[in-house]
Amino acid sequence: MELTVNGKKLEAANGATIAALLEELQINPLRVAVQLNQQITKRELYESTALQAGDTLEIITFMAGGSQ
Repeated sequence: MELTVNGKKLEAANGATIAALLEELQINPLRVAVQLNQQITKRELYESTALQAGDTLEIITFMAGGSQ
């Protein structure tokens, strides 16, 4: 199935979950927030949230840093 992830088209297996997609992309789920179809998804739901063809995801990576 085709998804849009961070503005780019991506193929994923039918029935894939957010957790499976993050694993496939080699992204640590503890270091990101995921927005699915313009709604933030709670981390505890990544395993049970099945993706559908045409879904749009934004994967936001947490960055460390600050001002001096």
